[in-house]
Amino acid sequence: MAKTEKRYNKEFKDGVVRLVLDNGRSGASVAKDLGISEQTVYRWLDQQKTRQRPDKVRIIELEAELKAANRRVVDLEKTVTILKKATAIFATPPQK
Repeated sequence: MAKTEKRYNKEFKDGVVRLVLDNGRSGASVAKDLGISEQTVYRWLDQQKTRQRPDKVRIIELEAELKAANRRVVDLEKTVTILKKATAIFATPPQK
């Protein structure tokens, strides 16, 4: 069975979060009423909490930058290894 992913716009997500936070409803009841998964509702709530703390947002941004830099380092190390091997192949004199 293929998994289909639904996309919700920002207004919808904010409305769901407001239902839980402002009206005091549980995430499970809101999810059931709207036909979405509880996990999705709770993930949106966590994202809202993260947006309210700028220091936490900055940490997340820095972690993402660090991951990208580490991936680039690994890629460059592979490139250097390949170039070293190619240099060794072309630097050897032809055998007669």
